[in-house]
Amino acid sequence: MTLANFKTMVASYVNRPDLTSVNGQDLILLALNDARRQAQRDHMFELNRTEDCFLSTSARGANWMTGCKTTPGGATAIEMVRIDEVWNFATQTVAGGTAYLRTWPTIPFDYSGRFKRDLNWQGYPTNQVVVTGANQAVLNDAKFAYCVGTQLYVTTVMAATNFKLVGIKLLSDLADGDAPDIFLTYYSDWLKVATVQALNFYLKDGERFGIDMNELTRLWTSVKQHDGTIANMGESANLD
Repeated sequence: MTLANFKTMVASYVNRPDLTSVNGQDLILLALNDARRQAQRDHMFELNRTEDCFLSTSARGANWMTGCKTTPGGATAIEMVRIDEVWNFATQTVAGGTAYLRTWPTIPFDYSGRFKRDLNWQGYPTNQVVVTGANQAVLNDAKFAYCVGTQLYVTTVMAATNFKLVGIKLLSDLADGDAPDIFLTYYSDWLKVATVQALNFYLKDGERFGIDMNELTRLWTSVKQHDGTIANMGESANLD
């Protein structure tokens, strides 16, 4: 479903075609984007998972949420909300363009906790002995990646280097003329009701719409269940 068709549907659903232009504001578009933004906070969408994500970082760190690009050193930014894997990569020319292939082994990756507490190596030159506790010393010769807040660090890498990241991207707000996103394509039934709910924050008393919260909850549950099946595709093994 196109964005224009969706806005027409919502306006018809609430019988308020004027809501696309109230004091110069498209309230349906504002409410739609509010609903999408909240949904992306509440659930990490597998349909938004990408590996077209590259970050130039080092042992000094870089912002993984706002600093990623869609190609190594490219100009097109991509905002991320979750990182799950960090890879070295190889560039290969293929039919129709360039492929950036993951190269084994993967770089061990963790959030700030485990790696940073156990091995406080950040910022030291390669192979420098680092005393981490009484009678304990280690050599800083193992490469791994870890996050602290918005910063992604890769140990032993002293100069800024591009790494391939795999994780969940953040969809930016829609604007008129944009191509349909995952919500318009797969979840327009939920988005319709969620948009109407969000519209109420922009309306005066007496103009707000009644929402069937049971129906909204049912639709949202089905959205998460459908997206959750994406993560379970392919072969798997139960090793218990």
